[in-house]
Amino acid sequence: MILCKKRERDIGLSLFLHPKRGASLKIIKKVPVKVVLTEKEREAQIKKWETRESDLEREVEQFHFERKKMEKKHGSLPSNIDDRLNKEIRKRKAEIEGIHYHMEQIQLLPEFYELTIDEVESVVEVLEGMKWQTVKEREIVIEDGHVKRVRDE
Repeated sequence: MILCKKRERDIGLSLFLHPKRGASLKIIKKVPVKVVLTEKEREAQIKKWETRESDLEREVEQFHFERKKMEKKHGSLPSNIDDRLNKEIRKRKAEIEGIHYHMEQIQLLPEFYELTIDEVESVVEVLEGMKWQTVKEREIVIEDGHVKRVRDE
């Protein structure tokens, strides 16, 4: 059940009244997933970025091919189609540049750095008197493919 919106994201809420603990509220909160950057993990991250880069380069080539095919069939392209193709090509080339930047930066990070790779949703129970910082600072840390710890400070 969705009872409110915060920052354009829906937050699911359930309100309970416990006789001994007082009011509690269950919320759905985004929790960061971090990976410990070992040499093996660094290589895996770089490989992931390289795969994405080659996919994007293939898409750019496909757009060029489609443009030539349409030009050959119809002569010149209508400006709206040409603009759209150019926009898609620019978007993918910008993403490729971003990937190059990420690959450079990951090389500079120290060993055992905790790199945020994802976010998951978690149900969190908020109790009266609880420190808000405790709710905010939750995270999952993964090392060598296994959950190393769940920080619930």
